[in-house]
Amino acid sequence: MLLDSLEWLGHSGFRIDDRGATIYIDPYRVEDGPPADLILITHGHYDHYSPQDIERLSHDGTWLVAPAAVAERAAGRVASIAPGEGLELEPLAGIEVAAVAAYNTSKRDREGRLFHPREAGWVGFDLNVRGERLYHSGDTDVIPEMDRVVGVDVALLPVSGTYVMTAGEAAEAARRIQPRTAIPMHWGDHIGTRADAEAFAEKAPGAVVIPERVG
Repeated sequence: MLLDSLEWLGHSGFRIDDRGATIYIDPYRVEDGPPADLILITHGHYDHYSPQDIERLSHDGTWLVAPAAVAERAAGRVASIAPGEGLELEPLAGIEVAAVAAYNTSKRDREGRLFHPREAGWVGFDLNVRGERLYHSGDTDVIPEMDRVVGVDVALLPVSGTYVMTAGEAAEAARRIQPRTAIPMHWGDHIGTRADAEAFAEKAPGAVVIPERVG
């Protein structure tokens, strides 16, 4: 099962090991791990796009999929993706990648600018792994585009309230998405705490798994 092959790497980073395919999403401060077949990057902020981690985890056959602003800065086998687009990458049979918009509607800096503006084209990912679907929302608030991932098997949702949804807002997203299992992320390193994850678990409908960091 997809949930059994999923490991939290801290913050918003995850690894999926499924039938010989190793997939990383937003790896950040990953000490070590099996080499990646596919690395997915949601946007260009340093705690999501870490060239050092990507270099450490990559080999000659690794695919990197990211929004254009990140893809144009990367080397190797790189594919650019925008909200609403999908990809199937050879030789990763049975794995499909689709991008979902990710942006803020209310989280602003001191100058009133959104931390993650819609026009930046940053993304979350709707990942289909051999018939099971995982949604990694990226850094976002609750947005209408989440409707396209209703009923996914696993939803990874930020809960810290710093630059992203609060625990209560993430619970609203879970009600909207109705995943089989929801997992709180974007907490535990330098932003957010386990208390945020626990508050989400108390408020969200359905099954919630609070992850333990590995790697």
